[in-house]
Amino acid sequence: MTEKPVSINGKEKMHYPYEEDNFYKKWMVGLGKGTQANYTIAINDWFVFMGSTPTEQIRKRMHDLVVEDITERTFFEEQFRAYKQFLEQRGNLKPSTVKTMLTAVSSFFSRNGLPLNLKRGDWESTMEQHVEKRLKITKNDVKTMYHHANLRDKSLLLVLGQSGLSEVDVSVLHIEEFPDLYTKPESEHLFFEKPREKTGEMQATCLSVEALHDIRAMLQERGNPGSGFLFVGQTKSKNSQLEVRAINEAIKSLAERAFGKEKAKEFKTKALRSFYNSALLRAAIQPQEIKDLMFGHARQSARKRYDYDEETIVENYKKVFEFLSINGFQTSNDIAKIKIEFGETKSQLADLIANQQKKNDELENELKTVTSILKDLQPIIDNMDEIVEFLDKRREEKELNSIAEADADESAFREKVMKETADKKT
Repeated sequence: MTEKPVSINGKEKMHYPYEEDNFYKKWMVGLGKGTQANYTIAINDWFVFMGSTPTEQIRKRMHDLVVEDITERTFFEEQFRAYKQFLEQRGNLKPSTVKTMLTAVSSFFSRNGLPLNLKRGDWESTMEQHVEKRLKITKNDVKTMYHHANLRDKSLLLVLGQSGLSEVDVSVLHIEEFPDLYTKPESEHLFFEKPREKTGEMQATCLSVEALHDIRAMLQERGNPGSGFLFVGQTKSKNSQLEVRAINEAIKSLAERAFGKEKAKEFKTKALRSFYNSALLRAAIQPQEIKDLMFGHARQSARKRYDYDEETIVENYKKVFEFLSINGFQTSNDIAKIKIEFGETKSQLADLIANQQKKNDELENELKTVTSILKDLQPIIDNMDEIVEFLDKRREEKELNSIAEADADESAFREKVMKETADKKT
C-alpha cells in the first residue's frame, strides 16, 4: 500500500492522495458533482479495508480475470462480501448506508471497465431491517406547503414535486438549460431532459405551467438573468448555488410549518419525488419505457436503444399533471384575468362617469338658465293679479270703444242714406 491510514476522530481514515490516481479520476468522469462528493466519502473505507490504492486494485483485477484459478478470479467479489460483513458488524451504520458504500465500490470497478460479478444476495443486508416511517404526501399536502412558502421555495417545491427531479438534480440546474424559459406560452409545459446526477440515466420531463409561473416571477425579482444557477441562496450565499443541504432545509421548514414539527420529523424531501412517481402510476403511463424515462430510471434491454421525441413526453406529462396540479397556476391566472377584467371595467366605469358628469354639467347649466329666467319673471309672477286686472280693463275698454265706434258708424251710415234719398227726391 502506498499510503497508510491515519487516525481521524478515532477512526482509521486515509489522506486523499488517491484523488490524483488515474483510475480514480477515470471513475469520476461523467458523474455529477453531488455524486462525486458522496462517492469520495463512501469509497474511503474500502481503500482502508483493502489496504491498496485504486491503481493497485485495478491492476490486480486485470490480472485476476485472466488466470485459471477460480479463487483468484473471484478475489474482489469475495472481498466485496467480506467488506459488506465488516460494515454491518461495525454496528453504527444503517442498512441504507451500507448499501450506499457498497454501491461506490461496485461503481468504481464498473466505470473502469472491470465490473464485479455480483449476485442479488450480495447487496441484501443481513442486518435487522428497521422500518423507517416516512410521511407520504398528497396533493393537498403539497398545496398546504405551497401556501407557507416564499416565492423561491414555492418554485423549489413545484419543481421537486412536479418534475420528478431529486434535490441533487435541482441544485445544479442552470438557467441556460432552458432556452425557452422566458418565451414559452404560460399555458404550456416546458420540456427538458438531463442526466441524473446520481446515476447518469437520462430523465425527460417538464417544468409545469405552475412551476414556470413562479420561476419567472422569482427570476424577475433577480432581474431576469440569462445564465447562472436557477436556484440561488438568499442570505450569506446570495446569488450562489443553492446547495443540496439548503434545499433540504428549505423544504423541511415548509413541512414543519404545514404539518407541525412532530409530524414533519417523518418528512423527507424525496417524498416529493415519490409524489411525482405516484402521479405517473395513477396516470397509467404506457409503455413502461416512457414511465422509466420520465422518472429517470434505466430503460431495460433493447428498449434503451430507441429514441423518443419531445411531443411524446409532453403529451404524457399532460396526463400526469392532472394528478400533480395544486391549482396555483390556475388561481394566479384567474387573478390575472380578474385584474384585467377589473381594469377594463374600471376604465369603462370611468368613461361612463365622465359622460354622466358632462351631462350633469349641461343639465346644471340649463337649470341655471331656467333659474335666471324664472328670477327675471318673478316680478311679473308677483304682480300677475294686477296685470290680469289691467288686461281685463283694457279688454273691456276695447270692447266699449268698439261698440261706440260701431254706433257712430251706424249713425253716419244712416245719415248718408237719408241724404242720398233726399237728393234723389229733389
